[in-house]
Amino acid sequence: MTRNLPHLLTNRLILRFPDPSEAAAICTFQRENEPFLAQWEALKDTDYFTEPYWQTKIEQNIEDFYNGKSCCLTIYAQNNRTIMGMVNYSNIIRGAFHSCFLGFKIGEAYQQQGYMTEALRGSLDYVFSVLNLHRISANYMPCNLASARVLEKCRFEMDGVAKNYLYINGKWENHVLTSLLNEAWIH
Repeated sequence: MTRNLPHLLTNRLILRFPDPSEAAAICTFQRENEPFLAQWEALKDTDYFTEPYWQTKIEQNIEDFYNGKSCCLTIYAQNNRTIMGMVNYSNIIRGAFHSCFLGFKIGEAYQQQGYMTEALRGSLDYVFSVLNLHRISANYMPCNLASARVLEKCRFEMDGVAKNYLYINGKWENHVLTSLLNEAWIH
């Protein structure tokens, strides 16, 4: 099934796939926010911060969307089209599972202003109603209270804790496992 690329609007945000021509802007966002985001992310190769990497990554994300594997959206401010963050629904599995994993990040300057909650609420409707997924899993480090609050506001429920779950910033970290079911999502 071929789908149009999503272009989602919320009160303050636009969520959409970037064009490969926007690779330089994404590089700038990644470089400027790397010191803040590194504490929550896997270590990055130096290529990650280059324009060619992001041109290829954007093209791959679009291809993966059309192949039903993921939906990787960039968050833009409606008023000035500034890149603020990303929301990725990845590893989409159909069949009896109909589920995916959620990953998200927002730039340091946009923390604690409700942008990520707004972005998730705006994209969850799309993922549940258009992509027709049953379950979305999202995991966070226990010390990441901001992510915990965002997920709680979006009605994700705790499934448990996984010890040494992901290799983050050079060491294995425990993660709180959460999920949201389609029927639990209030539109």
